[in-house]
Amino acid sequence: MRRIFDTRLARVVRAEKPRDMTQARRRALLRARAAVITLLRRCFGWPDAGRALAGALALGEAAAIELAAIPDGADLRRKDEAGLARDHAGVEEAFAARINGMVQQYRDGREVDPANASPAELLGACLAGPPPFPPRRAEEG
Repeated sequence: MRRIFDTRLARVVRAEKPRDMTQARRRALLRARAAVITLLRRCFGWPDAGRALAGALALGEAAAIELAAIPDGADLRRKDEAGLARDHAGVEEAFAARINGMVQQYRDGREVDPANASPAELLGACLAGPPPFPPRRAEEG
């Protein structure tokens, strides 16, 4: 009986401990926010298109500042991606489906609410095609 107990105890000790993915998730969120802001800047072209865009830009700027303080190299990104791939399988597909649904809605005529749109809604509108906000004139400057 003692031998069975020792064998089980040895298995428990050798078993891989669950890894804390909190920091990897945080870095992934920061990278995503910074990437979304880069796309939104290209799409909308000016920072005062509305309260929603201003809020998204502020969120992205804060993420970029926090990322700059981290030695966020390619090795760390690969390590995070490998760990997160096992963390929540299917999340990427769910996000892509949601954004694709928004893109289709904007292509079908839905308009962006410049005061209340979420960063995801702004991204969907941006990916749908022409910028949903009219271009600013130079004299409005």
